[in-house]
Amino acid sequence: MPTSVKKTRQTNKPRKTIPSNPFANLTWADLEDWAGSRIVSRGKNYQREGAVRELALTPEGSLVAWVKGARRYATQVQMGKSGRLGCECTCPFEGNCKHAVAVILEYLAFQKAGKAVPLVDEEDERLDILDDWVKENDFLEMEQEEEKKLKNNAAARNKEIENYLNGKSKDDLVKLVGDLRNRFPEISIALSDEIQLKAGRTKPLIDRIKREIREISSEPGWRNHWNDDGYTPDYSVIQKNLETLLAGGEADQVLSLGKALMKAGTQQVGMSHDDGETAMEIGSCLPVIINALGQSSMEPVDKLSWALETVLQDEYSLFEDLTEYLHRKHPAPAWNILADRLLERLRRFKPAPERSYEFSWKFDRDQLSNWIIHALERAGRKAEIIPLCEAEAGITGSHERLIRLLIDDGHLPKAEQWVFLGIKNLGTNLPGVTASLRKQLLEIRKREKDWSAVAALQVYEFVAGPSESTFSAAEKVLEKIKFWSTVRPRLLDYLETGALPWENSKWPLPPTKLDPPERGQHIRFPRFWELMDVAIYEKKPDQVIRWYDQNAKQAHGGYGGNEDRVAEAVKKDYPDRSVAIWKKIAEGEIAQVKSRAYQAAAVYLKKIARLLKERKRGKEWESYLNKLRQNHARKSSLIGILDTLEGKPILKT
Repeated sequence: MPTSVKKTRQTNKPRKTIPSNPFANLTWADLEDWAGSRIVSRGKNYQREGAVRELALTPEGSLVAWVKGARRYATQVQMGKSGRLGCECTCPFEGNCKHAVAVILEYLAFQKAGKAVPLVDEEDERLDILDDWVKENDFLEMEQEEEKKLKNNAAARNKEIENYLNGKSKDDLVKLVGDLRNRFPEISIALSDEIQLKAGRTKPLIDRIKREIREISSEPGWRNHWNDDGYTPDYSVIQKNLETLLAGGEADQVLSLGKALMKAGTQQVGMSHDDGETAMEIGSCLPVIINALGQSSMEPVDKLSWALETVLQDEYSLFEDLTEYLHRKHPAPAWNILADRLLERLRRFKPAPERSYEFSWKFDRDQLSNWIIHALERAGRKAEIIPLCEAEAGITGSHERLIRLLIDDGHLPKAEQWVFLGIKNLGTNLPGVTASLRKQLLEIRKREKDWSAVAALQVYEFVAGPSESTFSAAEKVLEKIKFWSTVRPRLLDYLETGALPWENSKWPLPPTKLDPPERGQHIRFPRFWELMDVAIYEKKPDQVIRWYDQNAKQAHGGYGGNEDRVAEAVKKDYPDRSVAIWKKIAEGEIAQVKSRAYQAAAVYLKKIARLLKERKRGKEWESYLNKLRQNHARKSSLIGILDTLEGKPILKT
């Protein structure tokens, strides 16, 4: 079976004979194993649309062609003696690409039509282009290796340069610098900046940085993913100039410029449409700004305030390095003053707005109080944290944070009180938060080692959201306390009838003190698919089939991809049922009459083929495949996919 090989060109001297067809036995499965089904599908489209031009053969049997994509690419494909496919293509894709697949399919189309493929001319420009491409890629690998070596030898190289310069006379050094200035204009600029800074004339450099910030931030970044075209602003010049200004002792000026940069950069990121490249460019300047913050003339508390204000106003998480700065070691007195400032700010926090803006208001207030907690911790004022969180829980509903602190401090009874208060206050408004509070209650019970209460909560979670994971979690703890055999039938009875397990008179577990889980209007019993999940988990194929059939009788419908899970679970004991399920899914996809749906159908058709062949029923598979061909003969895209499933060489499909 052909497998991928590294892209390397064969360099044997050309022979003057037309080679035999090395791709004669290539199957669709081979091609998909080599390039992947998506790439093969795209390659088919390229070949069908006539993108392959001037196909030719090398004397060694390789294929060479132009392929028209976003640009025109030179492409070469070869089949090694061991049946290993390899390719080179000047497109930017790293790996076996759609252009190479299109070339192979074009060649096989020539073979089917009985058309001769000409021998490539020794002077064909494509051979030179591909040679250059291989050399360039080899050069890049060598360059990366060399760069690694250079980094490892940086200290030795710097020492060598230092010794070289020390051996020069003053006149020689002046001449050397003059020569370098002529060759590299940026050296002249750097020297001029240093002279200006030494003389205390900072205005020219500051004005230049301001101008660069305005110019570079004026155009948003963008990226066209279809042709990889786009624009990313380059902030490296600003970064270097800020470094120069900082080296000149102008930390306060760097901070002032940093504020301007952050404001302009935030606006630019808001307008940009790329994958975060613009944000990364802006972020590259942040280390200089943070160094300047450390060296600035501000008082320690003002440095913390500067960093925190930037973080609080950061809309796009551009300046997260400043969060790391705020987690560094700073003087406790500075944290003490900052904590007082922030507490006063919290007291003056604007009142809650109308309901439509309430979420944003709570988020901003919680973010501020989180930093107050951090400041109080660093100031050694931990006793104030829990009272603050208790007050804020009543205002913003931040119960989880408070409960987390209480649990960590060992105040389990108080944490439990807040869990129930939080659940009561939230009601059914935020089910996700309520579920998190129940998890914290579960953690409290585990810390108390009250395993019966833990088991009761795990049963509650199963009722709230029946699934394999909640069933197995309940099983684990109930086995621990020897109640699994008693409780398991109650869980299954709940799935069949909806009867709550704990309402049974012989229920062995303590009450959870929680209200029964809400039941949506769409919930109906028996919950067939959840019963199937449990049966699959317990490896009981008879039960899986039982619930599957009852579900079908009551016309409750399927649940998407999990029907495939049923087929997988019963294929050993009920192969015909698995085949029937996969046929149903595949034919449902085919009925959508969409290329993507045909690809989805192929996944299940492959499963049918594999299972029938394992059972020595290959003819049954062939018959079904032929039936699909006849029923959908006019769907050329589907027929092409069915060809890939046949297992025959592409030439014979």
